[in-house]
Amino acid sequence: MTTAPPYRSPLALLGELGISEPEDIRIEAIAEYCGATIVYEPLEGCEARIIGYGERAIITVNSTSPRGRQRFSGAHELGHWMRDWGKVAFACTEQIFAAEWSHDNPERRANRYATDLLLPQPLFAHRAKNREMTFATVRDLATQFQTSHTATAIRLVELGSFPAMIVCNEPGRRRWFIHGPDVPKKLWPRDEPGHHTLASDLLRGTATVEGPIDVYADGWFDHPDAHRYMVREDSFKITARHVLSLLWWKDERQLLDLENDEEG
Repeated sequence: MTTAPPYRSPLALLGELGISEPEDIRIEAIAEYCGATIVYEPLEGCEARIIGYGERAIITVNSTSPRGRQRFSGAHELGHWMRDWGKVAFACTEQIFAAEWSHDNPERRANRYATDLLLPQPLFAHRAKNREMTFATVRDLATQFQTSHTATAIRLVELGSFPAMIVCNEPGRRRWFIHGPDVPKKLWPRDEPGHHTLASDLLRGTATVEGPIDVYADGWFDHPDAHRYMVREDSFKITARHVLSLLWWKDERQLLDLENDEEG
């Protein structure tokens, strides 16, 4: 009778292995410690896959992908190994890494596991402190941690110093979004970004400028007073169909007014 590998949370793993710097987060060694061997081969149709039997697993990662994507793919599959042992196999596509961040399912949980492992709060928060909530900051932090832009942007929104939101759109709909801790939960982005937003231009293939840019908040939010406020938007295409947007309230009056409305 085979038994499941012992579950280890990302922080527990980092503690057991004495990891205290981003460059020490070597996903291949961490996976091996958990009974999973990472190998690199060209893959078509998926970015990574895992096959487990008993107390051992093989994680295959696409050798043609950028290093940040490879590391996240390996950590994502390790998340499946820790959380979904007993399932036959998983084959994970680029769309899963871009789009599965909201609904509670095995792919979202594996994405979260990878984020917590590769971008741990104790190491990330002080490096993100007082940094601008833009993709320039994301790219710099992603280089330090060797991680994907999507995961790094989510971590910046969650652990950065300023109120922000991250939104993922595809043509015709909003795929997912995540509030920063200082953004009221009642503030939901529109199903589709308005025509004067950079995200809308990117989705329609008509973008002529690069972010970050200041846009009226009603391009992103249906709140009746949104036209009175500005947000700083930075957007870029992460896949052929998906646009990722960082929204940053440099002027926090809209958020303060919303809080006053709630108190009233």
